[in-house]
Amino acid sequence: MKNILIIGAHPDDIELGCVGSLMKLKKEGKKIVYLVMTNGGNWEKKTYKDRIGEIKQALLHIEVDEIVIGEIRDGYLLHNPEVIDFLSNIIKKYCIDTIFCQYYKDSHQDHMNIGLNALSISSLCKNLIFYESLTSTEFTANYFIDISEFEEDKKKVLRMYSTQIKKYKNRKQDLISYIDAKDRLNGIKSHVNFAEGFIINKMIY
Repeated sequence: MKNILIIGAHPDDIELGCVGSLMKLKKEGKKIVYLVMTNGGNWEKKTYKDRIGEIKQALLHIEVDEIVIGEIRDGYLLHNPEVIDFLSNIIKKYCIDTIFCQYYKDSHQDHMNIGLNALSISSLCKNLIFYESLTSTEFTANYFIDISEFEEDKKKVLRMYSTQIKKYKNRKQDLISYIDAKDRLNGIKSHVNFAEGFIINKMIY
């Protein structure tokens, strides 16, 4: 695991699902390519400018080697040859050996389809690992990364996504508390303070 591609369907997906692990892997000297497939503008009147601005703020607190932002409209990410070719070219360009991607069993079509696209390109890399979204279904982690050292930094990054925090607040829900609870629960499962959980599709040691 040396050159890692971390894929999110939307701005904030990576941060919600696995940014603690991203920080840890980068500290260990891995090369990280950060890829967001959609620009985040959608029916809730969040705009491209709003969402890309949030990514820029978040990335002030995250160290990555390459940043790639797609131009697909939120809700319109498909599992098709065009996306497969796009991802294949990134894998070849950056000599990717490991992909972290959202799980394909999910109630959001963009999350589901990016996971299916990852399956379609899995023969091009050694390791394919799925991370959990808040909308994932049938997700039972079989691999955990201890992020105890990075949990507070993760929360700091998540606070950069004010549109998402506001969205959940309007639903009388607390996004940061949800993620804190999820990471604590994964920590209990793996006997550490905080952890992120993953499903290994394939991994070579």
